[in-house]
Amino acid sequence: MISQEAKKKENTYKFKTCNLKTFKKNISEFKEDKFANTFISKANLQNQWKYCVGLYDQDELMGAIITTFSINEPKIANLQLLHTFYKHRKKGVGKKLCQFSLNQAIKNKCWYYRVSSEKVSVKFYEKIGFKMLGEQKSKCQLSMFRISCNTFSDCNYDINDPIIKKALYRKGKGGCVTIF
Repeated sequence: MISQEAKKKENTYKFKTCNLKTFKKNISEFKEDKFANTFISKANLQNQWKYCVGLYDQDELMGAIITTFSINEPKIANLQLLHTFYKHRKKGVGKKLCQFSLNQAIKNKCWYYRVSSEKVSVKFYEKIGFKMLGEQKSKCQLSMFRISCNTFSDCNYDINDPIIKKALYRKGKGGCVTIF
């Protein structure tokens, strides 16, 4: 149950674009923020800062997400990167960022939503409703669903769907070596 004070605090939360400088400024020395450096490296390597959205409390960045949308049909939203800064963990920041991402996928008329999660993050994704469908060669776990609603738990994770099946059994990068 969320207290009235917590609800008032959440009313100050805003989604805004996030750039490298702002992201870097919020990294702490805590080991839980170590992934933030990986986030930076991947976003730089793949030139994805233009897709980065942060959740802010006033002017303080609490976390950020990068989601890309394919241009080919059927359109697929791919959650590329997600990080909640250590001091903002356990506040629902990651969940809010993921929900924002799904809402953007719906607005962009995507048919599918995909995330490849490192093992350390699988419990988080499952807690907010994702179903992991398989393990990739990289040891990451793949979740993919047909967007049929606006909640992760109620969408269609049917591995017999031709697009999901193709992603799961894809040879090479991104495909799964084990199907759950």
